[in-house]
Amino acid sequence: MSPVLSDHALGGLGSATAHLLHSQHAHLALLYAPFEASRRESVISETFGTSSPDRVTTVECDITDESSVTAAFETIAKTAKDNNVFPSILVNAAGYVSLAPLASTSLEEAKKNILPNLLGPMIVSQAFYHLYTSHSSSSSNSDAKPPGRIVSISSQAAHVALEGHGPYCASKAGLNALTRSMALEWGPVGITANTVSPTVALTVLGKKAWADDEKREKMLAQIPTGRFAQPEEIAAAIEHLCQDGSGMINGADVRIDGGFTIR
Repeated sequence: MSPVLSDHALGGLGSATAHLLHSQHAHLALLYAPFEASRRESVISETFGTSSPDRVTTVECDITDESSVTAAFETIAKTAKDNNVFPSILVNAAGYVSLAPLASTSLEEAKKNILPNLLGPMIVSQAFYHLYTSHSSSSSNSDAKPPGRIVSISSQAAHVALEGHGPYCASKAGLNALTRSMALEWGPVGITANTVSPTVALTVLGKKAWADDEKREKMLAQIPTGRFAQPEEIAAAIEHLCQDGSGMINGADVRIDGGFTIR
């Protein structure tokens, strides 16, 4: 497994993905938002079994702020150089969702969905592109360059309208379109770009959000497999797209929704 650069929302699908990639001997650079700083150590301990795991660097970063992303990637570039690793994989795992009728959704609330779900991945992916290509040009052995991989966590909401999720649906549909543009423009330099679109995933937050029996059973009735996704299933799909042998999967979206969107 090539070294990994991960845009990581602490906890949830980001943690599951980080744990799996780390188990494949990847080096990780995990970005966490400033508001997550107080949770950083505890989440790292829960994910890796220690607060100071080998091959893991954490970097505070507001992914919706270009200057913050630039500073974070300068740190990542130095860390990669110091550890003699090639930064070749980006996983966009951060996200936000809020529920409200579209007619009463304020501009500020819409921004809370669109900024981290769409513009954040764009800014981070651009920074990754520049890091990858500059590392490629400075490498003494270009033949040893690992392929570049970008995988962004989208949602079934990118494919169907969900009541009360207007800005969220728009942000995830936009993320899929943005990823196809990355695939088109960056494929020639060795970077593939893909998305995964999960249904409800049983993270800690997912379990809380769907704790109501009636609400949960109504949703489950719409999923042909009759269950929600496990975080490890999402991580496995991401890991597959990051493999060297997945180089012809480019601009694709993998739906991990049990068939929710096939109707």
